[in-house]
Amino acid sequence: MVQSNLFSGLTMPVFSAFGWAGEETAINFALDQLKLFIDALYYSLPREVQAQFPIHGVDTEAQIAFLAVNEKPEKDVYIAFFVRPMSLETSLIFTDKTALTRAYRKMKIQTPDFLELLGDLGLEWNLRIQQMQYDAGTGETVHYKDLYKNPARAFPEISAAEVIERAEYLNGEDQWVVPMFLSQRTSSEKISAMGEAVLQNVTQYILTLMPAATFLTGQVRKKQSKKKKSKKSKLADAQIKDTTIRQPLDSAHMERFTYVSELKPLHIRRGFINLTENHWPFFSLNARTETRPVIVKYGDKIDKGCAVWRLVPNDQARLMLSTPVHMWVEETFDADDRVKITAEKREPNEIHIELSPA
Repeated sequence: MVQSNLFSGLTMPVFSAFGWAGEETAINFALDQLKLFIDALYYSLPREVQAQFPIHGVDTEAQIAFLAVNEKPEKDVYIAFFVRPMSLETSLIFTDKTALTRAYRKMKIQTPDFLELLGDLGLEWNLRIQQMQYDAGTGETVHYKDLYKNPARAFPEISAAEVIERAEYLNGEDQWVVPMFLSQRTSSEKISAMGEAVLQNVTQYILTLMPAATFLTGQVRKKQSKKKKSKKSKLADAQIKDTTIRQPLDSAHMERFTYVSELKPLHIRRGFINLTENHWPFFSLNARTETRPVIVKYGDKIDKGCAVWRLVPNDQARLMLSTPVHMWVEETFDADDRVKITAEKREPNEIHIELSPA
């Protein structure tokens, strides 16, 4: 049978295949369909979701589709889609200790805000906070008990602070990891009957999750004292400005440019850095290009999860930051600070960007 490369829906044979142990042909067919599903879903998502979860794919070993922050989904927060005989489960998953530390810290400091977000999810969403024994040497985990496993909006205000504080404490210990899951299930029969409309429905599930995902992946800003700029720094800014692009046509043929952008509170909170319409041709591959993945150096780290977007109607370029780079910007800059962007084209068809205080 010739398979189509166009996604037409998740049919019952796809759901059934994952219940057939040893049926390699059926499972391979289902995985192929899952790949078509996640590709079609990713490219239909709003840009802000693509920016927050820039990686997508299928884990053939775990038999799941995913949207992720990291190329290895389990190394940061990710959204997983479990296709099983009876249901499609959509889950926002935290299993990485560093990501969990950040999430529990935010939940502890802003517990009422977190509970309000859970209340907005609806009755069909469940929250699980799971205590697991952790072997740092092998990375293996073993279930110990659940600190909470019930509907998300039923998380009791009286005991929530206690559960969150205990989760944060245990996750900070070497012998424990405390994963967290926000999940929703839809019956396989219902999903299979949707056809292509499953993309719109799953997109709505994701949009429902996004306020909680954004909250849990953010962090509390550190208050920093404002520093007066010296004459030397003003001179340095003037020298940097001289290297910026003056005309759009100039940038298409350039191999490198430097630009200084001023960070507003919204930029820091939402995780982006504005460039200008003169910069977009530097990133554009052709007239239809709307986004361009870039490799970002920040501090002493490298990140491959950022992208430059073309904004309509004026073709302004905007650097959308991955979660790790967004966190670094939050820690490094205050509102009205300036960030230096150095962009360079490299082989093979890559663009590298370095961020630093200006």
